[in-house]
Amino acid sequence: MNNPPAKWKFALAALPPLLILLALPLKPLLISALGTEVTLAVRPVDPRDLFRGDYVALSFEIESVPVALFQPERGGTPEQAAKRRSEWYVTLAPGPEGLWIPERVTPKLKREPALKGRVKYLGQTIGSPQKAEMDYGTNMRRYYVRENTGRALEQATQNGKLLAKVRIWHGEAVIQSVQIVVPKSNEEKK
Repeated sequence: MNNPPAKWKFALAALPPLLILLALPLKPLLISALGTEVTLAVRPVDPRDLFRGDYVALSFEIESVPVALFQPERGGTPEQAAKRRSEWYVTLAPGPEGLWIPERVTPKLKREPALKGRVKYLGQTIGSPQKAEMDYGTNMRRYYVRENTGRALEQATQNGKLLAKVRIWHGEAVIQSVQIVVPKSNEEKK
């Protein structure tokens, strides 16, 4: 039996890591190509990643979901369901001002667009309904920007509202863009 030449052994050994590196960007590309685009309201913070550069850490208003939207699997109350299971799909629907808001929370993906998230904790403030704080993963927390532009983006939000265009597909999301919308009352002052 003949052994393959040394150069073929090297090529075969290098192939698995190369395939892994080539496959990493496929999931975000699929989400961007096939996902449903939604607009979400966000609140920024400006950190920096030593290896990737400036990014804006985003906190979305849809991270706070009314517990009444949770659909129990086997009876019980929405609150019991939210405590019993940590992973949920938050189905989004168009809301006021063109922003998307949570419509219902189900244990399985029933309808698009829906974000897969985990319940971090349940909380309630006086005079408001009980809410579940959701975590939608790293892809929804960071938006990378050109170097030295993150701080300007954060400061600009003091005079306006920050919105994110997000593509969602099978519970996963990729942020496409972040923009500042200046309220009409601020435009009239100028």
